[in-house]
Amino acid sequence: MAEESFLARQHVTMVLRRTSTGLSFLTAVAVTAVNTGICRLALDHKLPDIVMMYLLGVVVTAMRFGYVASVTTAALSVVALDFFFTPPYLSFAVTDKRYYVTFAIMLLVALVISNLMQRIRRSAAAVREREARTARLYAMSRELTIARSIDDIARVACRHLGDTFGSSVSLLLLGARDTLELAAPAAADKTAPISPALLERGRELLGGETHPLHGTGPEGEELLGLRAPRGAMGVLVLRCGVPRLLQNPSNRELLEVYGNQIALAVERARLADDAQRAQVDIQRERLRNALLSSVSHDLRTPLAVMKGAVTALIDGAEDLSASRRQEYLETISDEANRLNRLVRNLLNMTSIEAGAIRARKEWQPLEEVVGVALNRLEDPLRGRPVNVEIDPDANLVPIDATLLEQVFLNLVENAIRYTPADAPLEIRARKVDGGVEVDVMDRGPGIPAGHEEQIFEKFNRTSSTAGGMGLGLTICRGILAVHGGKIWCENRDGGGASFCFFLPRETEVPAMELPEAVADA
Repeated sequence: MAEESFLARQHVTMVLRRTSTGLSFLTAVAVTAVNTGICRLALDHKLPDIVMMYLLGVVVTAMRFGYVASVTTAALSVVALDFFFTPPYLSFAVTDKRYYVTFAIMLLVALVISNLMQRIRRSAAAVREREARTARLYAMSRELTIARSIDDIARVACRHLGDTFGSSVSLLLLGARDTLELAAPAAADKTAPISPALLERGRELLGGETHPLHGTGPEGEELLGLRAPRGAMGVLVLRCGVPRLLQNPSNRELLEVYGNQIALAVERARLADDAQRAQVDIQRERLRNALLSSVSHDLRTPLAVMKGAVTALIDGAEDLSASRRQEYLETISDEANRLNRLVRNLLNMTSIEAGAIRARKEWQPLEEVVGVALNRLEDPLRGRPVNVEIDPDANLVPIDATLLEQVFLNLVENAIRYTPADAPLEIRARKVDGGVEVDVMDRGPGIPAGHEEQIFEKFNRTSSTAGGMGLGLTICRGILAVHGGKIWCENRDGGGASFCFFLPRETEVPAMELPEAVADA
């Protein structure tokens, strides 16, 4: 059962007040009797004091027990004053006609007091009601502001409306082809499904021109069309548990305020979805253009060079000297290797973005990984001094050797591409808190100011004359991310760039097991 709402409790209270006439009469009799006893025992037939005492009783009754009890107390107080305190005593007969004026004035004052107190009570009740409604509306608005999806908005709206109006609430939203669809089915009343007739009535309601769009469903449901600046959003369906509750103008006005808040929240959520889809489309279009631009140049160039070299070999098979033939073959080999690296980077980038790369970590010597990477780049590094310094306590790290080798390959190739042919390279590794930090340093032009983060983005190149597709550093960042590490760059004093990355070591370095023969020795 739904929690009893404020308006439902208000309705029940009004019903109880209409059925409490007997209790009000008993209250008035009791107050009048107490006042009469006090006046007979303490006031010694002093008529002005007695009149004030009875008026005090009317005031107290009006404050505590309501209008009916206070009016009844006023009437009984006049009767008691006549019967007990005006001669002849214990009789309703009046010897002095001036007492009739006293009775009339006393009754008039008592009625005025009762009416004033009743107005004050009604004003206080109205203030409390408005405060409760405002608090409920604020609570719903706050939750609607936090809600991100349409289903979250529907659940919040149905819950708050159900609590406020003591009703089963459903939210129908316009979907594709202007069809009404039930939002957040878990929030709707499962015992009262949405019938085709109700859906048809909701579509008819949204087609109207009046505002607000109120209507009645085929089974007496209360319908409210939801409209926002962009147009119709949907229909609220209320199956009220309190009869004729929404016939009260203030309650209908409250429902309209709720409806406006819900319509704006739905519109905001749909605008956010549209903006997100547009942003994704824009990003996808940018990536597509960048990929096409890179592929069209960086892949076509080595293919064209290889095609030219092969054509020269075929056409001049008998006339070419051995040295020229060897030069063409080396050109084909170099361009094939370049093409292989480009395709490899594309495949690695696709795997990283798809989340298909997983690091199979094992404790490996860092110097072996560096040595394999440098051996693979032996020809590009010919004539270039390379200095490798790895601290003994930073040599063993838990890594995927194949993936980390790719990191060193990309960083060293990047340094070769952007530095002079004789510029030295340095690779250093040292232990830091929580892991190992590795630096790959060169003596090239360095990183342009403000590009320290941008160079790790896809298809970003600091120089348009350098080869490559701008994916190498992005791949490095992705590989280190699956290792739980990070990478950054900074300029060196005296010129050059330093690419630094961190590899975590969650546990202590395992003890090296010596062969049995060595241990016995």
